[in-house]
Amino acid sequence: MPIEFKKYFWDTEYEKLDIKKNMKYIISRLFCEGNWKSIKWLKSTYTKEQITETAKTSRRLTPITANFLRNVYDLKKEEMQYYINNENMNYTFGG
Repeated sequence: MPIEFKKYFWDTEYEKLDIKKNMKYIISRLFCEGNWKSIKWLKSTYTKEQITETAKTSRRLTPITANFLRNVYDLKKEEMQYYINNENMNYTFGG
């Protein structure tokens, strides 16, 4: 992975990241925290299937990233873990 992406993995031992073993983590993090250059790198490193599978199963997405991936890869909310988790959360305030 390009050293310039290290800043997006501030909480990780960057040198130990493996683009195969840590694929979902890398894809999620770079889509959420990265820039267009990192997204371009993702698209040249991983297949569309790997990216869409990550988009469907990742719980680490931000709302903006989830919407972006849903629109770009033509995914449905019902097939994305991000939306399933948020829909199933019941917040109760007060007594």
